[in-house]
Amino acid sequence: MAVSTKVLLAVFVFPVLASFVLNIVFQKPPSDHGKGTMFDLIATRYDFINRALALNLDIGWRKVMIKEVTSNGEIFNKADGETETIMVLDLATGTADVAILFAKEYHKTNSRQSSKRDLQILGVDPSQNMINVGRDKVSKDNLGEDITLDLGDARDLKDLQSDYFHAATMSFGIRNVPEKEQALCEIHRVLKKESDKSKGAKFGILEFSEPGHDAGIMGAGARLFIRHVVPVLGALLSGAPREYMHLQNSIKDFPAPKDFVAMMEGLSCGDSGTGAFRVDNLIQMNFGSVQLYLATPVHK
Repeated sequence: MAVSTKVLLAVFVFPVLASFVLNIVFQKPPSDHGKGTMFDLIATRYDFINRALALNLDIGWRKVMIKEVTSNGEIFNKADGETETIMVLDLATGTADVAILFAKEYHKTNSRQSSKRDLQILGVDPSQNMINVGRDKVSKDNLGEDITLDLGDARDLKDLQSDYFHAATMSFGIRNVPEKEQALCEIHRVLKKESDKSKGAKFGILEFSEPGHDAGIMGAGARLFIRHVVPVLGALLSGAPREYMHLQNSIKDFPAPKDFVAMMEGLSCGDSGTGAFRVDNLIQMNFGSVQLYLATPVHK
């Protein structure tokens, strides 16, 4: 058998067949992983699996989000007479990758400035085991004064004050929440709103989607990778094949970017029903398989 044929079988045919077998052998996982049970099972291996499945690109995507949400570090600047601590909410924080990167960017930026605002980051996640791993990482990086990690569900943030946070982030978590509108409205509630006197908070969402058919050859390759390679590699690396079938299904079922933008902008949040997000920018990455949504909470 020619080398090129063997490569073709290894890269394309085997993952497709293996993915097909997984879907036959294992029962389809539940759509609601917002409660964190799936991630409790894989928490100790999550970072390794994540890096492998994303080909180590995911850290770069998160850095882009932090750069955009902080306006290249501008959020850390102290205006004349301003002493308010910057409050940041990281939803679906997992093992605290984004929270840690955010804190490190804060310290890096402020090491070059004589004037800085204090920073507090709250990371919430529904998986206790993921939180435990994240706390170990935060402690190892000596960022305990900047970052607090707690159990929390984006659909119910009742313990958090309204109009409180200056920025929020959510990486690869919103697709795991069946009641997306409910979660988005809760996030809208706790963020500072845009007004005549305030720019409003910045909200960044990183999420996967299947590239459309207009994404060309590279997009088709990314679509094949998501549908078949990711669940097979995830199953092999994690030992939890049923759980990693969820990854394939959740990406396939997530709204197309234009539809998710319409969802965010068409919300009717709050008692008045006028709360929504204005999506200021949509950044496409990784051949259309990763999107960064940048939004501002507003009242229509």
